[in-house]
Amino acid sequence: MNIQVHRFVFKSTDMKIYTKLNNLIGWLCFAVALTVYVLTMQPTVSFWDCGEFIASAFGVQVGHQPGAPLFIMLAKTFSLIASKPGQIAFWVNFSSAMASATTIMFLFWTITALALKLVKQKNQDLDKSQIAAILSAGFIGALAFTFSDTFWFSAVEAEVYALSALCTAIVFWAVLKWEAQADDPSANRWLVFIAYIMGLSIGTHLLNLLAIPAIALVYYFRKTNKPTASGIIKSILIGGAILGIIQYGVVQYLVLFAAKFDLLFVNNFGLGFGSGVLFFTLLIISSLVWGIFYSIKSRKVNLNLALICVVFILLGYSSYAMIVIRANAKTAINVSNPDNAHSLLGYLGREQYGDRPLLYGQYFDSEYVKATETGKLYRKGKDKYEVAGTKFDHEFDRNTILPRIYSDEAKHQAFYRQWLNIPEGEKPDFTDNLRFFTSYQLGFMYFRYFLWNFAGKQDDIQGFGDKRNGNWLTGIKPVDNLLLGNQDQLPLSITDNAGFNRFYALPFILGLIGIIYQYRKSRKDAWVILLLFFSTGMAVIIYLNQSPMQVRERDYAYVGSFYAFAICIGLGVLGVRELMQKYTKPLMSTAIATIICFAAVPYIMGWQGWDDHDRSTNDTPQQMAINYLQSCAPNAILFTQADNDTYPLWYAQQVLGVRKDIRLVNTELLFKASYINQMKKQLFDSEPLPITMEEATYVDGVREVLPFVDYGIADSVELSELFGVLTSDDDADKVQMQDGSMENFLPTKKFKMKVDANQVVKSGTLPARDKNNIIAAIEWEYPKNILAKNDLAMLDIIAHNNWKRPIYFCATMGSDSFFGLEKYLHLEGFTYRLLPLKRDKTDKRDAMDVTHSDVMYTNVMNKFQLSSFNKTKHLDTESQRVANLTWNIFNSLASNLAAENKVYKAKLVIDKALIVLPLRNYSVADTAVKYRTAGNLYALNETVKANELVKSATSFLSSELNYYASLNQEDQELNRSDIGNVLSLLDAFQKLADANGQIGISKEILGILGTVKAS
Repeated sequence: MNIQVHRFVFKSTDMKIYTKLNNLIGWLCFAVALTVYVLTMQPTVSFWDCGEFIASAFGVQVGHQPGAPLFIMLAKTFSLIASKPGQIAFWVNFSSAMASATTIMFLFWTITALALKLVKQKNQDLDKSQIAAILSAGFIGALAFTFSDTFWFSAVEAEVYALSALCTAIVFWAVLKWEAQADDPSANRWLVFIAYIMGLSIGTHLLNLLAIPAIALVYYFRKTNKPTASGIIKSILIGGAILGIIQYGVVQYLVLFAAKFDLLFVNNFGLGFGSGVLFFTLLIISSLVWGIFYSIKSRKVNLNLALICVVFILLGYSSYAMIVIRANAKTAINVSNPDNAHSLLGYLGREQYGDRPLLYGQYFDSEYVKATETGKLYRKGKDKYEVAGTKFDHEFDRNTILPRIYSDEAKHQAFYRQWLNIPEGEKPDFTDNLRFFTSYQLGFMYFRYFLWNFAGKQDDIQGFGDKRNGNWLTGIKPVDNLLLGNQDQLPLSITDNAGFNRFYALPFILGLIGIIYQYRKSRKDAWVILLLFFSTGMAVIIYLNQSPMQVRERDYAYVGSFYAFAICIGLGVLGVRELMQKYTKPLMSTAIATIICFAAVPYIMGWQGWDDHDRSTNDTPQQMAINYLQSCAPNAILFTQADNDTYPLWYAQQVLGVRKDIRLVNTELLFKASYINQMKKQLFDSEPLPITMEEATYVDGVREVLPFVDYGIADSVELSELFGVLTSDDDADKVQMQDGSMENFLPTKKFKMKVDANQVVKSGTLPARDKNNIIAAIEWEYPKNILAKNDLAMLDIIAHNNWKRPIYFCATMGSDSFFGLEKYLHLEGFTYRLLPLKRDKTDKRDAMDVTHSDVMYTNVMNKFQLSSFNKTKHLDTESQRVANLTWNIFNSLASNLAAENKVYKAKLVIDKALIVLPLRNYSVADTAVKYRTAGNLYALNETVKANELVKSATSFLSSELNYYASLNQEDQELNRSDIGNVLSLLDAFQKLADANGQIGISKEILGILGTVKAS
């Protein structure tokens, strides 16, 4: 009797029990995910944008286009928890971990909401096995996404993608809540809530908007009794239209109209800046208020709902007020200075990144025909807006629809031809265009990432277009051998890589089971999930239209797509349960399906992925940034370039307070007048830079590019005199351009700068003992055919600094960025210092290997922080790059000290390198570094240590060659370059061993070469 009563009570309250368990396990998923992410979280700054985001959050500043004000303000809130500067990065990173864990919680509730619809029959109660099955599906799907490669990567660092994913998770969960309550008169509050989250998400990242087509489809299916194919298509198109209206109409065109109103009010009516924006804002607010009152009075429910949603989107979007307010405050980080409507429009439109064709455009080898003017660009002047340039629509002789192979950069053209096997001189056609889209943009830049997450991953080495296997695998050898080539003799660079994650395609298979199961049970919901999967994945590929050879992996852009597939993984548990029910009772089948699916998917994903995602001991980016700054003398000017040589340094200076006397100058931002203005002002402990140009000389639209016109000047020209010509407003110092305008130009590439030895010594640039080595003038040749505005500003600094402040360049900058000054640059650590020292004509060293040895020795031995390399559990590829750079720095210093007869110091340097730097060979590039080290050790009579390095490196290279030898001829041909690098290095090691009398080692290497070559 008691059992019967218990069963009766359970059935009558099953939904209450389910609801309580659903809420409880959702929070459990949150706790598990948060624990995972905190345990593996980067403790300090990470590479790429993270340093900028942390510094921007710390000072509530204006980061790179198009900005992320909501993220910055939330990150600032978390940073306030820190009790000291060194903890700020941790807490900003924690904000991403928190957002990611919350995403997992909402994913659980999304999966259970969908699973409930599939399991629960109308007018029937849920039984224990059904409740368990639904909750198991949500738990396993949520944990699968927790441990997915792409989401895990962003969850443990200060990036916008975690918060963006949370917005996507919330809006999709919310539309399912609306769907469940759609018959309730108050259900539309969920649609208003979705609109508000969408508006907020704009202040983080636009990726969240891609969920709109799927939301529109949910709305259509719920409001239509008999869906039709045409109705489905219309709903998707309407969803796409709403997406376009928000992305362009709200995000950009509202600002465009505000800018046009401001132009009218300021330039035509003579009112102050911002008056037109204020009027336009009041006009929008009053129009919306009137419209809402009208809809209420007229009982137009849908109009009322639409207008209220617009209001809440705009409320969320208002986070961008922070960008304008802080830009007007002229913060230290103030990229593009969006302090007015016109500059904000360019900021939101990502003008600094240029345009790319989308639906119609040129091939990579198309010839330019003409340009048609389409509008004007404006800048903020003293009293009114001034014309800063003209917008053009460029026309080409050959065009195509959906252009995919469009970039005319030389390296991209070569890549297109290599990838598509287009011979030089042959013109590509539309078939080539589609082949590149399917094989590279879809295959290499999407499905490769998809397989990383749900099939398995070969390593964490970035792929730039290696057709060998695209860095993915399953771990199932017969499958991988068929699809990827021989997997029986994988080299150490793969098997010892922490990113060698074998999922055996089990998450992929379970996801497919989920798709099939859902399609059989509820085609409507299946189409919704598939649309979400497509619009947040492959549709992004179409829209981004990426050029090849990206500087970093771009999988973070498709995390919404992987989120949708994680839903399918969760529903796959129900599919497995259904299969089990053929052989056992419902409760037992649920238990078996849960255990099998948990072990096969989230457990394997977490077990395999933990080591390469565990950044809990990685301080490399922070230590690198500090070392860059500590390489410089007091009050230095340090030219930097790109993300990883700038953003961590911003963080170190502004958050940690390291070396605030140094002025960091990012040469890629120096083309903006606002950034040059920043350089002319005091910043922290750094005095203004010696920029002599008046603002009118370099305002936006003026002297953007100065072409080189060879005037046949034989001798080098004094830089200060040449600079006067470059900045002259006299037409006599200009040339006529094709459009008839007179513009400044570069008449010679041969530069000279006189050197006052007394001033050099007086300023402390060099000690008095080096006075006799100071040359009378430095002469060099500028390496480029155009002089861009940023180059002009650099010339101004160099020409008028007069050796008063030390000038440095980051050691990782490209050769073009050194201005042709290589023979006057001396390594002092992680930076090169410009010094007017003589160089012996018999000196055969590479120009970039010359060291200012005494200063550099002090820096290397006493100032640098290098503990992270050996402390960290996993050295990612960017950290490996820094490790190899550090090895080269130590090697250059040691070899130069030995050449200067400072053998004892040279030994100390190499000994320290062997202690603090990683000895493990991660890649072929590492063995190249070890070759230099072994050469230094032999030269310093450290034979035993040298032999150990040589044996370790050649063993690693042997593994690589054995792998290449096992491939078929076609795959070997694809890897010809890599094979050549390995053979060259082995040959170099063999000669090094020969030269130092290491006969046994030399014979061993020769044996390796002979065996592999024979194979």
